[in-house]
Amino acid sequence: MHIDPARIWKTDTPGYVVVLDAECRYDHQVHGRYLAAERCTPAEIADLHPRDRRHDPRATPRWPCQQIVALSWLVLTDGDDGLRPIRMETRGCPEHDEAGIVAAFLDNMERLGRVQLTTWGGFHADVPQILLAAAAAGLKLPTSLTALHAPWRREASGHCDLMTEMCAGAKSPHLAEIAAKLGVPAKLTCRPDQVSRLMDQGKWSSVKAVAEGDVLTTTMVLMRWRHLLGGSVSALDATRRLSAFIAEHCAHRPYAADWRRYGDEIMRDAFAREIAKVEDQLPLPCG
Repeated sequence: MHIDPARIWKTDTPGYVVVLDAECRYDHQVHGRYLAAERCTPAEIADLHPRDRRHDPRATPRWPCQQIVALSWLVLTDGDDGLRPIRMETRGCPEHDEAGIVAAFLDNMERLGRVQLTTWGGFHADVPQILLAAAAAGLKLPTSLTALHAPWRREASGHCDLMTEMCAGAKSPHLAEIAAKLGVPAKLTCRPDQVSRLMDQGKWSSVKAVAEGDVLTTTMVLMRWRHLLGGSVSALDATRRLSAFIAEHCAHRPYAADWRRYGDEIMRDAFAREIAKVEDQLPLPCG
């Protein structure tokens, strides 16, 4: 039996890897309660210098005063033959409020059993947002996620923040920057600064597509990272697995065509390289 080298030194390796992404918006009701607790008046906010408004929680709500409006997660098996996507789940407005979104996610994690969550920047955003939303809704963590209460114990928490793992001591990059370096599709539904406009317009299907798009990009980056660390699955095989999954399960989404083109391009490049290798081995013509 072949053993994936990337998994040899892992102890108690999860049966599943779950890549997730959340989309959030300001919760003005919660922020109003915060302003009341701080005895903050509109005049005080108006007096803030424009450059300070972005970083002052009285003017710009920080993550405790935001609410999850869409959450997407991709379930992958983590076996000896590497990662394989098997199911994509998405919950969001208008069908579910924040409590319903988080409850559906936690229930799914409970049924999966041992899992490792993977995010891009989720150590600073998605995971604390989910935990706080769950606490506000009176929910309990499934046994598979109880280690998340100790996030600083990175290896034992059950959560891999791929961003912090990849950037080491360098400044944290955007997901789209890493994707650009690797040639991976990213941010296909809309510009990142336009997501809040989609929310205001009630275009929830597009908001869900944004969350799914980030999950798929993060998954492709994760597969490439696993290969770098010695995994047996090549970039070509990983791309074929993910693009085939998208074609079968996400064909209705606006990003599907781009992923199909990406998969086709990777295949063409691979064939071209193999043909070039064969041609290099051919004997030179006599003359």
